[in-house]
Amino acid sequence: MLGRKFDELRLTGTLPSPSAIGLRILDITRTENHDQEQLVRTIQADPALSGRIIKIANSADRDGLPAVETVRQAAMRLGARAVRNVALGFTLVSDNRRGRAANFDYDAYWAHSLACGVAAHLLAQVHRHVDPTAGFTCGLLCDVGKLALASVHPERYSELLAKHPGIPDAALARLESRAFGIDHLEVSAALLADWGLPREFQEVALLRIRDEPSKAEVEEQDEDRHQLLSLVRAGRQIARVLAGSWQLDDARWRGHFLSLEHLAQDLGLRHDALLAICDAVVPSWREWGSLIGVTIECEQSFQDAASEFERRGLRSARLLGQTSERTRQNAEDGESNLFNPELDAPLDPLVLGTGTRGVTRVLLVDDDTNMLRLLRHHLEREGYEVTTASSSREGLQIALARTPQILITDWMMPEMTGVELCANLRRSQAGGKMYVIVVTARGDDEQVIEAFDTGADDYIVKPFNPRILISRVGAAQRMIQLREKVEDSERARLRQVAELGVMTRKLRAAALTDTLTELPNRRYAMKRLKQEWESAQRTGRPLSVVMCDIDHFKSVNDEHGHDAGDVVLRETGFTLQAQLRASDVLCRLGGEEFLVIAVGAEAETGMQVAERLRGSVERHRIRYQTFDRNVTISLGVAEAHAGTRSIDDLIKAADEALYVAKAGGRNRVELSPTPASGAAPADDPDADSAERRSA
Repeated sequence: MLGRKFDELRLTGTLPSPSAIGLRILDITRTENHDQEQLVRTIQADPALSGRIIKIANSADRDGLPAVETVRQAAMRLGARAVRNVALGFTLVSDNRRGRAANFDYDAYWAHSLACGVAAHLLAQVHRHVDPTAGFTCGLLCDVGKLALASVHPERYSELLAKHPGIPDAALARLESRAFGIDHLEVSAALLADWGLPREFQEVALLRIRDEPSKAEVEEQDEDRHQLLSLVRAGRQIARVLAGSWQLDDARWRGHFLSLEHLAQDLGLRHDALLAICDAVVPSWREWGSLIGVTIECEQSFQDAASEFERRGLRSARLLGQTSERTRQNAEDGESNLFNPELDAPLDPLVLGTGTRGVTRVLLVDDDTNMLRLLRHHLEREGYEVTTASSSREGLQIALARTPQILITDWMMPEMTGVELCANLRRSQAGGKMYVIVVTARGDDEQVIEAFDTGADDYIVKPFNPRILISRVGAAQRMIQLREKVEDSERARLRQVAELGVMTRKLRAAALTDTLTELPNRRYAMKRLKQEWESAQRTGRPLSVVMCDIDHFKSVNDEHGHDAGDVVLRETGFTLQAQLRASDVLCRLGGEEFLVIAVGAEAETGMQVAERLRGSVERHRIRYQTFDRNVTISLGVAEAHAGTRSIDDLIKAADEALYVAKAGGRNRVELSPTPASGAAPADDPDADSAERRSA
């Protein structure tokens, strides 16, 4: 990531955010010495959240401990950090179920995210290397960047999704970066950091789409962090199957299902054991869906599907390799066709995004069925869209799930009174916008004041005149329409802010990006290397650089033309990038030269990185018009030692090692023995090398 900022998007005020309860929990748990009783009381203020916290505390394998029955017991068992993380996840679902991005399927997004969280949760219980609550929360939130882009740029993101339906996440991230100057992986990590979630959650969000971590990547992570990343990846793989078509003739779904055999090997499980775990995910997924208001319709069986594969003679191992390779090739070969210049065209900031207003939605809550029928009759006759609930708890669930514009509730109901229902709704972002009318049999001053103090907008006294009821609902509708007009104007202003943020980020990135390869350029390389150099000087952490040069590149331009040369540069850059560790930084210095900043790498590690790069480029065949062959690269490695005085000395040492590799026959790696040893011979084996390095 080229230092891309997300701050300007926060100015729009439309980012997914936790509810007031979630934010309060965040505030309470900012420090280790927080008030446990205050935390418990805050959770208890939201009955729905209380039930979910208790359920998650009871759903993990706790080695025979008795089931918890209260929020206090759940908080003690889970710990403040887990409670905070889980509460954030749940409150985000409640307040971000709908949006204005027409082609972003909010229900499918939350169903997939929930499936990932539930699968990671169950796998964590089996492996016991990761806290199950961490697996659940990280799986639920690791894709939140998509939701954020759909919230901040609803029209443009919707257009992007409409033009590329079903696009894989890696290709989607590249399109997002081109359209918005940032992708959903970076946005996810930025949001998780902003909410104070653990650093390992942020790293999972950035790395999760790499289906198979490299050996170097595994080595640089601590064991717990790697286990969480592996479980969330596994959860996503299972979620793709769960949320898919379940049709054996669907090639994409079939490939996802067959990949479970390799997943079982990666997790150290028998294939049938993994299928049994997947089947256990299904009812848990449905149960959690009903608990947080996400509709889940899945009655499938993984083991039955596997039996059907066997019956048809479809062997996982045989098909999987073909499917994986084909998928990778399609993702690579199709990339050049993914860019659409129209995605970069700014939208008209004066165009409102809400379209024509629909019928006003009204929710009636009353435990008296006769009263419900009477109210419904009068309102539907006036053209309102009416939904009913026969209890306050049912009304709370429907209100949060369907977000009616007007809520009419009886005061006296069992379990929760109408004013308590109103107070609970006002704690959520969606409930805060509802127009609430309380129906009461008493109209004394004290009761009216209590209703308004808890957040009610109006009240009606029983028995009521139907004409008065319709007039008050009509007044509520006018207030809602006025507020929506104001919100439309505000959205237009915020859209301008968001577009300005995109333009600023693109300009910043353009100044630091090579336009041909889309890699960081020389300016960024020098800036980043200076930062890493200063960090290494302070901390004593090792630092190495690898200088790479394409062998005989001048002949490619001379014999096949500059277009072929550009393709070779792009393909080589892509191949190098795919082989690096997560912490490494690849830049194009100019011409055919690339620089790798190997953060935290000693000379030996730098040599291993360089050899992996050399081999991958040598094996990669490039085809373009008359050019059809492999290319090779020469590499020089240098580590910063006590005698290295500056980054210029470090680069010079790597450049001299590169020259030795060139002089020794090319397609090889050489290590600089000391930072400033050796002198470049008078004659360079590449005619254009000296001119290129002085550029």
